[in-house]
Amino acid sequence: MTESPRKPNLPPDDNPWKAAGLVTAIGAELAVCVGLGWWLGSVYDDRNGTEYGYMTGLVIGLVAGIGSAVALIRKYTGVGKT
Repeated sequence: MTESPRKPNLPPDDNPWKAAGLVTAIGAELAVCVGLGWWLGSVYDDRNGTEYGYMTGLVIGLVAGIGSAVALIRKYTGVGKT
């Protein structure tokens, strides 16, 4: 008889609530960073009479949010620990 397919080795800490919390934290962090970047760019536009500051703020907020999400994932997974 053939053997049934083996299940992959799961990490010992296989808690779905932890994973759901991580996904929620990443989404919230990204939204806050992008929103804050947009707001700061809009304030810059209002004070200096420009029309592109909000877009610059959005891009900077997105980059900061992605960097923060990567750091959060590394902390969660333990990558980079010696």
